Amino acid sequence: MRVLGISGTPRKGGNSEILLDAALEPFVEANWNVTRILLSEKKISPCMGCEICIEKSCCHISDDMSELYEAFRSCDAVIISAPAYYRNVPAQLKAVMDRTFAAKGALKGKLVVPLLWAEGQAVEDSA
Repeated sequence: MRVLGISGTPRKGGNSEILLDAALEPFVEANWNVTRILLSEKKISPCMGCEICIEKSCCHISDDMSELYEAFRSCDAVIISAPAYYRNVPAQLKAVMDRTFAAKGALKGKLVVPLLWAEGQAVEDSA
């Protein structure tokens, strides 16, 4: 079995990576094939909404997302760890989520587990 772990934080070595490593440990111990991708080390451009992927069955943007497409196709489960920034995921992870549109069903039927990390003070809306 293959599990893909994605750390969706731009900050290397932070709490999201620690949380991801803890979540992946049982799979390592069970001798699963574990792939760990750190978005802090990747260059993922945002989706341009061009829809070329609909016509050509692949995204035309040349960046590290091609590594993630292959990892999505070959895994049985995905664990995503990320901090909560302003009540949302970091921009790097949002770009990955948007670009999965071009993955053409690579995640269909696969278990995806999100792990979110949040700390700090609440921000009041000024409206």
